[in-house]
Amino acid sequence: MKILNSMMSSVRKMISQQYLPQEDIDRFLLVFGGHVFFQTLRAAVKFDLFTLLDNKRKMSFEEIRNELQIEEQPLHILLLGLTSIKLLTKKGDIYKNSRLAKHALSKNSDRNVLKYIDLQQEVYYRGMPYFYEALKTNKNVGLQAFPGDEDTIYERLHYEPEVKKIFQDAMHEISVQANEGLVESVDFSDTSSLVDVGGGDGTNIIAIAEKYSNIRAVVFDLPTIQEISEENMSKQGELSSRLSFHPGNCFQDPFPDSVDTILLCHFCTIWSKEKNIELFQKAYDALPTGGKLIIFNQMQDSDRTGPLVAAIGSPYFLTIATGQGMLYTWEEYTSWMQAAGFKDIQKHKLPIYHGAIVARKS
Repeated sequence: MKILNSMMSSVRKMISQQYLPQEDIDRFLLVFGGHVFFQTLRAAVKFDLFTLLDNKRKMSFEEIRNELQIEEQPLHILLLGLTSIKLLTKKGDIYKNSRLAKHALSKNSDRNVLKYIDLQQEVYYRGMPYFYEALKTNKNVGLQAFPGDEDTIYERLHYEPEVKKIFQDAMHEISVQANEGLVESVDFSDTSSLVDVGGGDGTNIIAIAEKYSNIRAVVFDLPTIQEISEENMSKQGELSSRLSFHPGNCFQDPFPDSVDTILLCHFCTIWSKEKNIELFQKAYDALPTGGKLIIFNQMQDSDRTGPLVAAIGSPYFLTIATGQGMLYTWEEYTSWMQAAGFKDIQKHKLPIYHGAIVARKS
């Protein structure tokens, strides 16, 4: 503990000698102590503290302690962390959720990201310590933290069913929230047969088929995800008759027959420039004249300075996922589509740093 205090004192002394503003110092400490602040967040989520405060609206220290059943000093440490990073507000002895916590961390909110916090803990934190080695070798060195000898995290997940479920739940959570923007902003009215490449549990095609009764849609993904996907589709009542799963590898196997729209949703970020160009060309060759390729991802800014979600996500794709991908810019996607032969390319800027690009085969 003495060593830690001395180290923090040295860091603060070092950066304060540069006459930096306090806000710059605090921003540095958020990065420097990021692992601590994340574990503080995760502990609060495990206690379900944000839902508790959402239900009660406000609580005293003693009321929280009685509910969580932890000792006084540990609770002081937890609440200190949560108030310092502004997830909770404190007035006197009364604690409340911040607006962010109420929106993103309470189970009462349909916009919560609780499953994604589990994913950070079980996947990102396990593999990301190898980021430096991944940068030096340009390989997903962090994959060694997971059992198996396959080349990607997606193929290795089946060795750990609990982690696989955490991964799929997180993907479902982010897809449900992001898909609202996709369905509202992109017109699928002239689509009759759609294939969602790497569509996972079918969340994407369910959202699209619910709005467009003319569409038959299929998930094209690895066989290891088929059971989860078909189970999700089977729960959709009459809608399930228009949904199906096609097992295969999109780089090795042909696309399902007779499709007029190909969707790549949160998929292009997994792969390298070369792989994406290959996939776009394969899509162009498979589509009929007038057919559409739609990509839907979080986007990197054109000047490569952000946003933060791009800076957070890109190291994961290098270090753990495949060793190939990252969050790309709008211009990169457009140029690859044009190289494959697509014309009439339209861009749609969507919420949560997402974007959709629609290209048509002429």
